Parts: sequence; C-alpha cells; structure tokens
Amino acid sequence: MTRQLLLKTSFTTGELDPLMLGRIDLRAQEDGARRLRNVFVQAGGGVWRRPGTRILAEVPDAVRLVPFDDIDAAFLLVLAPFRVVVLRDDAIVADLEAPWSAAHLRGLDWARYRDRLYLVHPEVRGVEIVRRRGADATGDRWELRFWQFETVEVEPGVVRPLAPFAKIAPPDTALRVRRDGTNPPPGASAGDFVIVDARHSEGASANRVFEPGHYGVWLRIGGRHVRIINYVAPDRVLAKTYDDFPNSAWTLRWQEEAFNPVHGWPRSISFHQDRMVIGGSRDLPDWVWMSRTGKPMNFDPGTGLDDEAIAFRLSDETSHVVTGLVPGRNLQIFTSAGEWIVKGFPVTPSGTQVERQTRIGSRIAPRVRPVDVDGATLFVSANGRELREFLYTEVEQAYQAADIATLSRHLLVDPIEAVFDGMRRILWIVRADGRVATVTIDRNANVAAWSLQEFAGEALSIATLRDRLLLLVRWRGRTLLETLSDGCWLDHVEEAEASSPTTTWAGFARHVGAAVVALADGREVFRGTLATETVQLAAPASRLAVGVPYSHEIEPAPCAVASRGVALDAVHRPIRVTLRLADSRRVVLDTGNGERIMPLANPDGPTFSGDHAVRATGWRRGYDAFLWRIRDDAAAPFSLLAAQTELKVND
Repeated sequence: MTRQLLLKTSFTTGELDPLMLGRIDLRAQEDGARRLRNVFVQAGGGVWRRPGTRILAEVPDAVRLVPFDDIDAAFLLVLAPFRVVVLRDDAIVADLEAPWSAAHLRGLDWARYRDRLYLVHPEVRGVEIVRRRGADATGDRWELRFWQFETVEVEPGVVRPLAPFAKIAPPDTALRVRRDGTNPPPGASAGDFVIVDARHSEGASANRVFEPGHYGVWLRIGGRHVRIINYVAPDRVLAKTYDDFPNSAWTLRWQEEAFNPVHGWPRSISFHQDRMVIGGSRDLPDWVWMSRTGKPMNFDPGTGLDDEAIAFRLSDETSHVVTGLVPGRNLQIFTSAGEWIVKGFPVTPSGTQVERQTRIGSRIAPRVRPVDVDGATLFVSANGRELREFLYTEVEQAYQAADIATLSRHLLVDPIEAVFDGMRRILWIVRADGRVATVTIDRNANVAAWSLQEFAGEALSIATLRDRLLLLVRWRGRTLLETLSDGCWLDHVEEAEASSPTTTWAGFARHVGAAVVALADGREVFRGTLATETVQLAAPASRLAVGVPYSHEIEPAPCAVASRGVALDAVHRPIRVTLRLADSRRVVLDTGNGERIMPLANPDGPTFSGDHAVRATGWRRGYDAFLWRIRDDAAAPFSLLAAQTELKVND
C-alpha cells in the first residue's frame, strides 16, 4: 500500500467531455474537471463562483440584444417581434415599429456605421436605425426606416437607385425591348412605354422570369435602364425606358435590382475599409457586394475607378451561402462550405484578390455571428458541434481553423448566439435549451476552459456594452433584461433601499410563488417560496435584495492519471483533502460520505483566504468514484485556487 499526493493547481482545460475521460495520458486530465457549473475558470488556473444577475427592465416578447455604443452615450437595442426598444441607462428612450416577425429575429445580421445601425435578413427588406442627436442624449430622436440607396434623377420626379444589380435568372435567359403594335419600328426611345420579353437562348419561352412582385423594379438591359410598371406573364412585363434602345435584339447581357420582393434581401452585412459589404441574399447566396468608399448606400460600379463599387461571386466546385462577414487584417467571408478572405490594401475593383482558406463551413440557421477575440475569429462550424478559431499563421502563411471545443464538445449543443466579454476574458455561447456555455480564453497562455452556466428560466440573448454584460432571460412567463452584477450572488435580483431602516418591504410581485432568498443588509433573512409581494422582516434593515438561488458545482476529473502512477481502476482511499481558497465565506464539500457545510468566515466579517483541510474516509475505485465534490447555493462569494488530495492506493 502506497501513499500519494494528487496536487491540482489548475482548471484551465475546463469541464471535460465524458468521452475524453478515457484519455488518462493527456495533460488535459490533470488541468480539467468532470463538472464545472455556474463557475468561471480563471486564466491563472482557479475557479470562482459566477456573479448573479440583477433585473433592469421587463421587455415583453423580446428575443435579441444589440449594443449601440456611441461616443457620448451607451444605448441598448432590444429586438422583439415588430418592434425595437431603445434603452439608455436602463430606461426606455424610444419604442419603434419594425418589419420583422418572431421567426426572423434569429436570422438577423447587423453592422454599425457612424450614427446608424444597418440590419438585414434575407426575407425582410433591409432597415436602418438612425440616432438623430439632440442637445443632449435625452433629446435624441430615433428613426427606423427601410434602406434608401443613393439615387440619380432620370427625369423630373423619377430617380433610379444606385443599388446592386445582378442577373438572377438562369444564364441562358435573354431579354428584348420592343414597342407594342403590329409592325413597330425597332428599338425604343427614352420615355417610351415598352414590352420586355424573356426567353431561353435556344428560343423556348422562359418561365418564372417575372412575377407580380417585380412591379417598380429596375432592369439594366445591355447597359440601358427600364423600370417595370406592370406584370403581364412570367415571360413578359410592361416597362418604361429611361435610355434609348437602338434595336429590339435579344440579349443575354441584362440584370435586375439584386434586392427586391421577388428574390429577397441581403443576408449578411459588415463594413471594411469604409465600404459597406453585403454578403449574399436569399436567391443570390454566394455573391458579395462592396459599396463605393465612404458611401455605404452607393453600389454604382461606374468605370471601375479605385473608389467605386465592387461585386464578385464566390465561385468554385462547391455551392456557398454567405453566413458572416468580419473585417480585420483581411475581409473574412464565412460561408456554409468554407472560409474566404479578400486581400487588398486598399481593396479596389481591379486589385481585389479573393481566396478560399479553409473548408469548414458555418451554420446557416440559426445564425451564430462570428466573434473577434484578440485578432482571431471564432465561429461555429456547419455541424454546430465545433468552435473554430480562424487565425492567420506565419508558419503556414495562411489562415487555419483549429477546433477549440475538442475537449468539451458535450457543452457545445445547439448554439444560437455567441458574444465575447473582454473584461472577464469569457466567450458566452447561448444554447437553444436556455443554458449558456462559457469559455475562458487566453490565447497567449493557450487557455480555452469551458464551463456551463444554468440560470433559472431560459437565457435568450447576451450582449456586452462598455463594462457590462447584459442578458435577456425568459423566467416564469416574463422576458427580463438583466445584468451580470459583481457582488451579487443570486439570480433575477430586485433591490430596494430605504432612507431609514424598516421592516416592511413591498414591490416584489415578479417573485411571488418563486423559491427565493432575501438578503437584508447583506445577511440572509428568508429562504423559501414568496407568498406575497411584501416581505416582512424581524428586524429593520436599510437595504433588501430578493433573488433566486443557484448552485455552483466543482468536481475534478477521476484520479486515474497515468503520469501520477495511479492505475485506471486502482483501489484507493482519500485521507485528507486540502483546499486553497480565496475570498470565500463557506464551503460545502463531499468527500464520499455526504456533504458537509463548513463556515469559513462570519457573514459580517472579512472573507476567508487560505488553506482549509478536511479528513476523508472510504475505499473506492473505478469510473464513478470521485475524490471530492463541491456544491453550494449560498448567496456568497467562493473561489478555489488549488486542491491537494492525500491518497492511499492498494497495490
């Protein structure tokens, strides 16, 4: 029989996928855990109980959060079906009508440019939300309007949009422009009302080229423009010309407005080198358009000068749907089948280089927007089970896309949104089940540590705004905007203060019928189901907080680590467990004989930092045996820096 010391100084590989627990040869076993819930992993190695959440506002039916951080003020846009609510300092300053339904909200993409936010969805006409500044932020006016491309006047009162054009019909579809009548003269003059016919190049009638929704759409035929004024048939429309047509010959060289009610609207959007970049549309999913420099609503290609608009198609042997755009060292284009970059300093019509780098692919639906983290772009793969890091490597002189979810793939389940919290160095990944996977990332230290956050209710969306992390949570039939609040150790907290100590507190209607904890001046005074919205205290207090308790859980990986000399199923007995703690008030520890609650500090005194040792007993072996387990729902701070387990091993 031998005595061994197992020293655990790091949790920097996070919660391990159960399928990885057989790899006892990996260093990840020593730095990982079997279970990490409602804790964050520190880049330095320890774990700490995550802060709780505090309620800011209630926004019925809201689904998404979009930050709008301006120079003089920080705004938050809360997206709900058919409305956008604008908040500043947690107060509503505008409530705007919007064109999207609940089914569209998860597919939205957006990009900020100066005083406006552009939003797109392939099934909804693009909109822009504009802030019109007043004398101060309280006097602002907010507008939501459909995109308005720059225009050129073609006759008094009639303008042609400088929007992207493309040929969406099959390549062999030809058009001609002709006057009506039995023997009309060929061609047409500007201002004529004409018939536009469509056919295939071999002469057969072209079906489904036109639809009633084409009313008002512009066509560019042989470089000349007409506007559709009436639908006749799938292969025929009436139009008005705005250029002279010398003849009525059939031509394959024609285009229509790329975005229209028939063929859909933009899919992805970003800004790169002062150009608006649009990635794909519903019926043109693999096209990319770049506006004129400094003119986001002008896509006129002109004569190909350096500052004029650019358009190209992502063309190879695979079909592509653009899923995301990220500006950076190069413009990064993410598609359903691979990852591309656009080179050029600056990007110009004649100098654009488009290169495919990797062949991973991203999810089309639900859309998970790529996230920039210290120069690397993290994106969810097409299968939804990989978190890839798209990064340029000097060794390869190319971009690579390593998977950083390999060790914790069980936590990356049905992701619907990802946001990076730079202050805490944590990537938040909202899952469809309402739970949130978190990844502590430190690329310099090669740390990617996963854990899982479980909130009472269902997390819908997350955003960062300046130094705050904001959450949208559906709880007990209410949709609440909340913030992660340091020093708060309960979820869904509502707080009240009194100018003088009192025993009667009202205004907690949201918590009636819920299992809550009440803290009076920081001390727990009630734990149970709240019967009424009024809380009656035994002693007066100046401050009361009511919230929902949550448990943090920490359990190390099984002790069968070959490098430490312990066999896969050796019979072993823990003798003593020593925990090195920081800023903690108590620990609830199970060493195999049930949980023991051990207070470490007085509720009114300073927190405890130091070593706390516990005797352990009981022989055990095998996969299901655990050395120790921490689980506690006390509304108090807790940080574990390291753990040492003294073992006896049966030889």
